[in-house]
Amino acid sequence: MAVPQRRDQLTFDAFCETHEQAWLAAALACRLSEEQAHAVVDAVRDWLWGDWQMLLREPAPAASAWRVLKEEIARAGLAAKAPDSPPDLQDQWRAAIRTAIHRMCLSREFDPDVHGTYEALLSLPERQQDVIILRYALDLRDETVAEYLDSTVVTVRSHARHATDRLKEKLARRNV
Repeated sequence: MAVPQRRDQLTFDAFCETHEQAWLAAALACRLSEEQAHAVVDAVRDWLWGDWQMLLREPAPAASAWRVLKEEIARAGLAAKAPDSPPDLQDQWRAAIRTAIHRMCLSREFDPDVHGTYEALLSLPERQQDVIILRYALDLRDETVAEYLDSTVVTVRSHARHATDRLKEKLARRNV
């Protein structure tokens, strides 16, 4: 019995090692403190290990892990809803939004109002928000984003295009 458990531990560790950096970056991009973000990642690991055998049977384990991560981030309390978050969190979030704006090439067309961009981002459908965060703020490859969302690369690119168009439209209305 020790061999299967050891194999499970090895596959679990490899899975987590592959995804933890993105999980941590996503938690930080959601304006959690470094300590909260690490606690969220630890909670995700604990949940995944508890259901590891079932997770391995799923067609898209990374997508299940992403859903758990989002639940844990929500549970930790998005600092976006806490206007009194410490300045370093505000700076981290501004940096993530600026990075996304730059990578989406929106900074050429609009004055990059971070707060306005964040509001516009929150008004997008959830899938489009996920694509923007994963693809632009975290700079993950489309293949990885598709894996996280249990989707296809074509669909990820479509969501990115639609999200970019919607953000441009919303930001254009703000700048008028």
